[in-house]
Amino acid sequence: MEPAHKSAPQHASNDIIFGMLLVKTFLAPSKIEGIGLFADQDIAKNTITWKFSPAFDSVFEIDKINKMPALLKDFIKSYASLSMISNKYILGNDNVRFTNHSTKPNLISKKIDGEIEKVAMTTRNIKKGEELTIDYRSFDKNDANSKRDYLQK
Repeated sequence: MEPAHKSAPQHASNDIIFGMLLVKTFLAPSKIEGIGLFADQDIAKNTITWKFSPAFDSVFEIDKINKMPALLKDFIKSYASLSMISNKYILGNDNVRFTNHSTKPNLISKKIDGEIEKVAMTTRNIKKGEELTIDYRSFDKNDANSKRDYLQK
């Protein structure tokens, strides 16, 4: 099985780079929590499945979020992650926000040269129909040292 996207392509500085989800996925009820993100294709080990795109994803500074109305602030803090790289909230504007947490994930968060933020990469071959999971503590500064119950599962 060949990876859909083994490494980040090199681009000229004036190119618009679209990251977001780089593999086919679908949403469905999850056995873990609510709605989950599922592979809609077989995905090879070491495939980058998501990467940050400044042309597509949203970035919020902490002080700006704290000044937002409560409903908007709650949404961002629920679906965005506090980056360990930039110390800003990153909101993936695609279905990546439905990726559930697992202590035994099939995705890892990894810093790759040339990428602004960490990417999500498969840890093993993933079959079509399998839920994509990641350990939130590996990329979200708020979750990194948290003792919340859901992070222990």
